[in-house]
Amino acid sequence: MLMMIIVVFFFFFLSFFLSFFSFFLKTVLFLLYFIFYSFIIISTYYFIIICLWLWTCFPLCP
Repeated sequence: MLMMIIVVFFFFFLSFFLSFFSFFLKTVLFLLYFIFYSFIIISTYYFIIICLWLWTCFPLCP
């Protein structure tokens, strides 16, 4: 009887831990994805601004 209760608790804990871990992993992956994409967008934006500034200051480059 005690063994059954221990096994049930163990499986319950395992399923809870796996669901929590998958949720945590999804959140971390989403945050990494978001940071990566925002970094790309911001760097592209700054690159365009610097290029425009250089082009207006020194109109030698095509």
